[in-house]
Amino acid sequence: MKKRLFIGTMIKIPSGEIKEIRNEIDKMDILGKWVKEENLHFTYRFLGEIPYPSVLEISKNLEKALKNVKKIEAELKGLGVFPNNKTPRILWISVNAPGIKAIKNAVDESLKPVGFKKENKEFIPHVTILRIKKFRHRIKFSNYLNRMKEHLFLKTTIQEVSLIESILTSDGPIYKKLETVKLL
Repeated sequence: MKKRLFIGTMIKIPSGEIKEIRNEIDKMDILGKWVKEENLHFTYRFLGEIPYPSVLEISKNLEKALKNVKKIEAELKGLGVFPNNKTPRILWISVNAPGIKAIKNAVDESLKPVGFKKENKEFIPHVTILRIKKFRHRIKFSNYLNRMKEHLFLKTTIQEVSLIESILTSDGPIYKKLETVKLL
């Protein structure tokens, strides 16, 4: 049996903040699928389909790798898109936190014994809020992103890192924490 997994931290962003973004986006005729508020998170590493025996090993290694890692303060500030402003597919909120790369490195180290190599792509901590399917008003959208560049959505403390199962359903994914490591 395999499980679809990622390692991340679940985040609660005030509903009013998300509602404001939705209202602005709706004015621009942008179509897409919003991430449900209970599913908001940022990902240190997507693992994919993992056989159950490896899940246990990943869980054990993750706990060991993070046992001396301290909680960190974070600001969720500014909006961004992937892959770029011309063809946005993902709208996200940036996660600014000194120390977050240390957590990412510890996560990556914990995965080496299970056969995962270090990722070559740049780690950009973010919380995906919208998967964009279609949009029309490129200039309006770009201006909105610029206006929101310094907008502070939330100050929080990252206190835990979880091994999370992503169960895909027709109503969207359901996330289930399999293991949670509390940071010092």
